[in-house]
Amino acid sequence: MVPVGIPRYRCDSCGNMTRFDVTTSQTTKAFHHYTVGGELEIEEATVLSHHVDEVECRWCGHGRSVVEIEAAELEQGEPDEPSRTP
Repeated sequence: MVPVGIPRYRCDSCGNMTRFDVTTSQTTKAFHHYTVGGELEIEEATVLSHHVDEVECRWCGHGRSVVEIEAAELEQGEPDEPSRTP
């Protein structure tokens, strides 16, 4: 099961549904707590924004045919991935 808010992808070119390079940008706000000894503990981290910049298929090597799978498709059951020959 995929956690809510985390997209799943499929490459319509080769059928890959499991191997992707995903580049994201994220802005966070966090409370930095330094001990007397100078060690940092990050507490209360909050994600302010999150953006997927690029998704590339590991099998094809590009992202031209990568699509985000809709939740309705996942509920119908995931199709078996085609076997990949080296």
